[in-house]
Amino acid sequence: MQKRGEKIDALTQRRCAFALYRTAAGADVFCMQADGGMSPAGMGDGFTIAAYGEAGRLIADELHEPPEAEKFPPAEAIDAEEATTREAYHAAFARAMQLLRAPGGLCKLVLARTADVFCGSVSPFRAYAAACSAHPTAFTALVQTPEHGTWLCSTPELLLSGSGRQWHTMALAGTRPVQGGPWDAKNREEQELVTRCITETLLRFTPRVQALPTYTRNAGLIEHLCTPISFELDAERIPALLEQLPPTPAVCGYPREQAAAALAAHPDINRRLYAGYLGPCRGGEPSLYVTLRCMRFLPDRCRLYAGGGLLAGSDEATEWQETEAKMNTMRAVAAAAAAPGGFRD
Repeated sequence: MQKRGEKIDALTQRRCAFALYRTAAGADVFCMQADGGMSPAGMGDGFTIAAYGEAGRLIADELHEPPEAEKFPPAEAIDAEEATTREAYHAAFARAMQLLRAPGGLCKLVLARTADVFCGSVSPFRAYAAACSAHPTAFTALVQTPEHGTWLCSTPELLLSGSGRQWHTMALAGTRPVQGGPWDAKNREEQELVTRCITETLLRFTPRVQALPTYTRNAGLIEHLCTPISFELDAERIPALLEQLPPTPAVCGYPREQAAAALAAHPDINRRLYAGYLGPCRGGEPSLYVTLRCMRFLPDRCRLYAGGGLLAGSDEATEWQETEAKMNTMRAVAAAAAAPGGFRD
């Protein structure tokens, strides 16, 4: 009998949907529908995956061990546009600055980009194991859908968790290399914008919202400003909240509606699953996370995704380096999972 990891790697070559994730207790959980497909989103047991700007869909919790891959058809090739060049990022940054500096314009806009690392033969399961080991406090998941292919994320950002009437989310916006000490004005301002927008969204559903003290949250080689937010809401209203909460200004911008419209008119990249959300739901208790620190597995490479929040005073070189620092999380994972001698940027 094939080992579990070998079976999961075999499934990544087939047209089917599945999720493998690690719980806070350190257990690895596999989730798959018996037919290899997905169901409409709901609060039933399973694993939810939502692409950026799209509604979530559910992988029903029917299979807890990977089946034989041969029962599913071969995966279809997914078009892979070119990764973001430095020149393309420069042009997108200049366009963003026009929007941010215009009178009455945006306060914040998130600019995302991609980069490729060439890994040769890479095991998605081995990459998942490497990410779990390197980032034990993050939510790590290996997920696949027929439409979006195979992805790995190891994200520090909670979108929504809780049960009954007690719920939790967070604002996670400020970013810098691990260094300690006071945060600069740009990061503090960005954090305040994101916290304000999330709080305003929640207040449309309930007056019982509490933003807890902001602290510095470690995420491997980088650290973030994090503001935990708690609120009370009847569980039956959570689906309606999920229609309005994402994408948060941490991955979109502020004011959110104008930022989303700007990104739709001038897309930074095809975000696919990046900056969407994902996570398990068991017994009516969802644990959903923003899909950050992620990469997509392509036949001969891994595609990395990262973004940064721009304000009117942002510096292009600094913002580029921030995305590099975020991508280094998955660069290290790709290197750990690559065949000997197969890794190169």
